Order: sequence, then structure tokens, then C-alpha cells
Amino acid sequence: MSDRKIFVGYVAREEGDGALDLVISAEGKVKEARYKIWEAPRFFESFLVGRKYDEVPELVQRICGICPHPHNLAAVQAVERAMGIEVSEQTRLLRRLLLVGDWISSHALHVFFLAAPDYLGYESVISMAGNPELLPVVQKALQFKRLGNDMSVVLTGHEIQNRTSVVGGFTAVPDAADLKKIRERLLGIKEFALEATQLTKDLFSAAPYPELVRKCEHVALHSPKEYAVEAGRLVSTEGLDIPDWEYPEWLIERHVPGSNAKHAIIRGRDSFLVGPLARVNLNFDQLSADARAVAAQVGFVAPSFNPYMSIVARCIELVHAIDEAVQIIDQLGNPKYEEPKYTIRAGEGYAVTEAPRGICCHGGRIDKDGVVQQWDIVAPTARNVYNIEKDLNEFVPKLLDLSDEELALKCEMLIRSYDPCLSCSVHSIKVRVHREQ
Repeated sequence: MSDRKIFVGYVAREEGDGALDLVISAEGKVKEARYKIWEAPRFFESFLVGRKYDEVPELVQRICGICPHPHNLAAVQAVERAMGIEVSEQTRLLRRLLLVGDWISSHALHVFFLAAPDYLGYESVISMAGNPELLPVVQKALQFKRLGNDMSVVLTGHEIQNRTSVVGGFTAVPDAADLKKIRERLLGIKEFALEATQLTKDLFSAAPYPELVRKCEHVALHSPKEYAVEAGRLVSTEGLDIPDWEYPEWLIERHVPGSNAKHAIIRGRDSFLVGPLARVNLNFDQLSADARAVAAQVGFVAPSFNPYMSIVARCIELVHAIDEAVQIIDQLGNPKYEEPKYTIRAGEGYAVTEAPRGICCHGGRIDKDGVVQQWDIVAPTARNVYNIEKDLNEFVPKLLDLSDEELALKCEMLIRSYDPCLSCSVHSIKVRVHREQ
């Protein structure tokens, strides 16, 4: 008998070009399970060399249109660390607010538009909206996405590429009246966030929810005083606990054939997972009271090592992000403009923020004139690609009785649970099944 080969040319409902390649022997053993990234290298790290320090945050936010602010702020904080710049508490709060707004926008996009069609049996959110019962859900989800975008507009002047977040602080601060309007909208949509979390419980209590538990190491930022967003120590479920600036020494990347994305491991160990599931597992006690309560209501128990539970974790974080944003707005009151002040000097610095999909790492060396000599960038999906392949190798043997089409769909659902961000485009699916004679 010949090998069973399944090739998904483009995995649908993810940001960018990724393919799934499965080869299963006649004896039912997985010979190959690869998640191949076709996105062309963009060489951001190379063309940053020779640029001035203040250009870096402006440029790197263009890496991703879904989560530009984590890149911007990781770069800003890396430059500040290199130059020994301290910022005010108001600046720190504005940065946290900017990032949780990014979570709201991105999590709403993933939960309702990219993941929900899988569990409700629809090809896309467009076909979901064709159901009169689901149309109000889609409309409310669009309001959720809009709210996250509008938070960016209020804080930075633009939905995607911000115009105010710079080294040392902000070039402008939001008006108190605009913040108040955002606060009212956050409170107005919170009930829908709670309902959405309950919906995930209903979805996962019925087919086709896949069951996969593979204990792997989860990594996230942790802060002793709050749910880590813009800063913290890097910790893991297996005892890693290091300053975030040491990430280049501990989170190792390596090139692999057949993919333009590197594979990441923890030094001396194996693959790991980053993202909302890792954050909730490692920082559960620091979630808002309502987020913890709704987690208990849907039966989420930390730590969870089922990657499909990432959609539940995103819903839990949506509730927390709303509560966090309201609290920050209350703390900010009427923000006053603070002119960024610092002295340019040579140095080396690294920083990590929590993007919606996980840790976002930036850092490098700057000379005495503020010119970049070297820069390192690692986006969250680059951390997860190897772990996705490990999950596929664990999961596929349990599904061999399914048809090629059903098996491919289950694997796509696994990939989508990580919400991989490969670029800023979404492709329709092309499935090719080849059986050797």
C-alpha cells in the first residue's frame, strides 16, 4: 500500500501564506507533518541598520497591520533601555491602554471572524452572516472590532500606524472627553464579551470540538503587581524566570528547510507556546474578577494544555481587557502633555511586549550618534511555528479514520487556534490530496 498524502496549499482564515503538508504511511504512522510558511523574508532587521534610533519604532510597526502597537512599543522600550531613559507613570498607563486596545481589536477578529466559522459549520463569516440568527452576533462583533480600532485613533491618531508613540513618551495625549466616550463604549459592550465566552462553552461541548492535550512549555510575561502587558519578566510553566532583556540568550531560533519561518526552542529544552493561553495559564490570578468568574463558569481550569482552548482564553482576555481599559482610563483622568526629554547615547537594549498572539521581542545596539548598529526582531508566530508542528504530529494519528477532507479541516482548526500572523493577507483554501498507486 502507498503513503497517504494530504497537502493544503493555503490554510484559510489566517494572516498570510501558510501550507499544511501531511504524509501518513500505509501502517498509519505519521511520516511528515509540516506547517510551511511561504511568506517572503522582509529583511526588516537588515534595513534598520544605519537608521536613526527614532526611525525604528516608526518602521517596525509596519511589520503587521493587525498588531502594530506591540512592535512599536517593544522597539520604543528597547531604545529607551539602550539609552537609559525613564518614562512617567502616565506614559506607562497610556502604553498599557494602547496594547489592551490592540488585544480587543485582534481577539474580536480572531474569535468571531476566523475561528467561529469552524465551530459553527460555516465556510466563512460571510456565510455565517447569512443566517438571520447569527447576523446580530456578526454585527456586534464588528462593533467590538471597531471599538479596538477607535481606541487606537484616540490614543495615536490612526487606526493602524500610530503617530504619537515615540521614544520617551508621546507627542500628544488623548482628550479626557474622548477617553470618557471610549469608557462608555467599553462598558456597553462588556455584556457581549461575557456572552461570547459563554458561547465558546456551548461550542466546545459539541462536535466538532477536537480534544488534544499535549503538555508543552508555555511562555509569557509576568509582573507581580498586574496582568503583564507592556513589560515584565519572562516566565514559563516549566520554571523559566528571567528578565525580559535576556530573551536572546534563552529563546533560540534556528533555520529549517522548507519554510521561511525559523523554529524556536528554549535553550536546552524544546518547542514552546506563546499567546493568550500561555498568558492566562501563567497569570490567571491577576485577571480581573469578572474575567476569572467567567472562566470558572465555562469550566476553564488553568493550566490548560489543549491548544484549542486558546479561543476560550481569548474570550477571557477580552473581558479582562475591557476591565483593564476602564481602570486605566479612570487612573488617567485628564492626561497632560509631557514633552519627551532624554540624551542620545550609545547602548544596547532589549524589550518584550505582549502582542495579541504572544511575546513580541525587539532589541539591538545603538552608537553614540543614535544610529542603529544591529537590531533583532522576533514576532510571536515565529515562536509558535515549531510547536504547531509538534501538535500536528501528536494530533494526526488520532484522526486517521477520517476522510482526507475531514482530517485536513481538523488540522487547519489546530493551526487557526494559534491565530498565526504570517502577513496581512488572508487566502482562500486550496486542498490537494494525492494517493500513490
